[in-house]
Amino acid sequence: MSLSGGAVRLCMENDIPIFFFPDLKGRSSVLAPVESRWPERQAAQIRLQEDPDAILNLSRALVTGKIKNQLSLMKYFKGAGRKKDPAFASMMAEYERKLPKMMGELKEMKPIGDMRLMRDRVFSAEGRAAIPYWGVIKALVPASMGFPGRVRQGATDPVNCLLNYGYAILGARVHQCILQHGLSTHFSFLHTPQRGRPSLVYDLMEEFRPWAVDRVVLGMIGKGRQPKMDDEGKIKLEDRRFLIQRLEKRWATDNLLKLIGDQITVMRGLLEQGEDYQPVVYNSRYSSGRSGLKKS
Repeated sequence: MSLSGGAVRLCMENDIPIFFFPDLKGRSSVLAPVESRWPERQAAQIRLQEDPDAILNLSRALVTGKIKNQLSLMKYFKGAGRKKDPAFASMMAEYERKLPKMMGELKEMKPIGDMRLMRDRVFSAEGRAAIPYWGVIKALVPASMGFPGRVRQGATDPVNCLLNYGYAILGARVHQCILQHGLSTHFSFLHTPQRGRPSLVYDLMEEFRPWAVDRVVLGMIGKGRQPKMDDEGKIKLEDRRFLIQRLEKRWATDNLLKLIGDQITVMRGLLEQGEDYQPVVYNSRYSSGRSGLKKS
């Protein structure tokens, strides 16, 4: 593809970032304004990098939101009639049995001076909760799809490739919202800041992944869509286009961009006034309407 200088200039004048996806592995590049109109917001991000209490509280809130939304999504499918499936019902019962202990361990964590170790402990809790979650999802996916469980790097099955592609698109939307609010994408709290990595994007994506992407991919498959891989090991173009259409429709119904913007505003409250961060928690009721309900 190519972009004219006039198109790039028009985007620049209207604060519209341009994202490029060179492959389907979730990597992207962005052309965006380099100046922030609110440097004090980025300064607040930097100051909190040395505050163990703030790092733990925000990291724990982000992971708690993700885990609760994973559970609510599985309850959504349970309410949609999948509880009659013996394999799903068995996995779901085991998932619900294990989760309270994992959530309790997360809640009881104490701040420590070693930021990397503290983040690793939070991620460890998130990883333990993710294992039964993906086990339940595997029970939802037809065996003919060859879904081995969650694979991030080097995925070769259509379900994981669709998930990775959806997460990449979600990441671009989160990235766009962060830039609009004048924060830096490089100073994060749950993910360790790394050179050249927009780690705050990954922080803010966590609580939205289950309902913004997992639900859409599972819904596609549940309605009989059989995505195919091409000769190069990529999802076929027509299936990628179909996924994008489904994502756009779901996100418009849930008003996703507003939800993300609201959460960045909540994060700014923590940065600027020391307020608590409350994650978005989705409603698990089976409904074709708006599912995004923010926890009061």
